[in-house]
Amino acid sequence: MAKARPRSKFSEPRRLPRGRHALAPEQVLADQRQRLVAAVPGVVAEHGYEAMSVADIVKRAAVSRNAFYNNFGDKQECFAAAHELGHEQLLEILTRPCEEGGTVVERVERSLAAALEALSSDPDIARLLFVEAPSSAGEEIALRYHEWLGRYGALLRGAAPQAASAPGPVAEMDQVIVGGIASRIASEVLKGGGAELELLTPPLTEYVLTFYGPTQPDPQAAKVVALDPEPASEYAEERRRQAGA
Repeated sequence: MAKARPRSKFSEPRRLPRGRHALAPEQVLADQRQRLVAAVPGVVAEHGYEAMSVADIVKRAAVSRNAFYNNFGDKQECFAAAHELGHEQLLEILTRPCEEGGTVVERVERSLAAALEALSSDPDIARLLFVEAPSSAGEEIALRYHEWLGRYGALLRGAAPQAASAPGPVAEMDQVIVGGIASRIASEVLKGGGAELELLTPPLTEYVLTFYGPTQPDPQAAKVVALDPEPASEYAEERRRQAGA
């Protein structure tokens, strides 16, 4: 029997009541916006950002084309809203375990486990955040993606108070750590493992603790988890396949 897919930890919009209702126009507009944003991950997973169209989004969201343009100027603006919401929710998921106390190892492991479980429960979100956003949706969104990685790095550093005295420039180390995690997630999604990302919890915990663990080894001499070198070629192949579809 196939393993049941866990319920997504990412929030989904409530549907408007059927038939006549007393909702104000701004409430209807807000509901339509939420549904459009919620539709983007599934559309991107099916078509890829480049091939995705406004028509695809409104069909999945079950709203009119006019409703789309009342909320967004184009598909990139709608994608950007979905990208921001996804990262906001993921950061919140990561933050809670970091604030619960415990040892550095416990905080890092709980935080990564919660985030990877959430992404496993919604592989379409994982694909949007870590595959499409940095590669396909334009420079502005790619820049915003890297800004979010910086916030994740600061959060992980905060989970290990002694990390403030770790050797090397803070921002560069954070970029190496979180960039490695993001690369591994993207690799697994591209290989079809998006629904099993929680299995990465042990190796990625070890990877983070190599830098921020209690003993603080020298990052240049430390043993780190090997990261898959293939995502770029796999991604390019998939983009070529989609373009020819």
